[in-house]
Amino acid sequence: MHMITRHARSVSLLVSVLLLLLQVKAVLAQEAQVQLTIHLDPKAEPIALTDADLMALDQEAFVTSTLWTPAPQRFSGPSLHSILTMAGATPPFEITLVAANDYAVTIGPDLIDETYPIIANRIDGAAFSVREKGPLWVMYPFDHHKKFKREDVYAASVWQLTEIKLTTPD
Repeated sequence: MHMITRHARSVSLLVSVLLLLLQVKAVLAQEAQVQLTIHLDPKAEPIALTDADLMALDQEAFVTSTLWTPAPQRFSGPSLHSILTMAGATPPFEITLVAANDYAVTIGPDLIDETYPIIANRIDGAAFSVREKGPLWVMYPFDHHKKFKREDVYAASVWQLTEIKLTTPD
């Protein structure tokens, strides 16, 4: 009887360790998963960024309400400008923002500043899922100035962002 109990404890401990290892592997895989692909040139290899890559950039943050959320929230992440600079993009260019559902909008440099929009990868300090319009959401500080409360800015606020494509204007 004593031998069976010891064996059961060993099996239970082994199962617990295996489950813990699977959870760690899932967390590491999520961190290493490509969240954003940048296409600087159709002939060049795209740049693939993970959450860790985005978190390594300078982070901007602001609290704002949106048309799509019930209350103001704190959005944080790197600015689109800092991502484009890191990728080596040089003006002039137009930017097409593409969502997971293939929604796409092209914006010009007039909708970009050094600090806005941000590519929000945190809401109230936490990563957010596809179900919550993530894991990346192009976000403007709507409550900070009336220039952000326009249709073209709302259209540029792409949630579930997966790609940025740059093209040279004709």
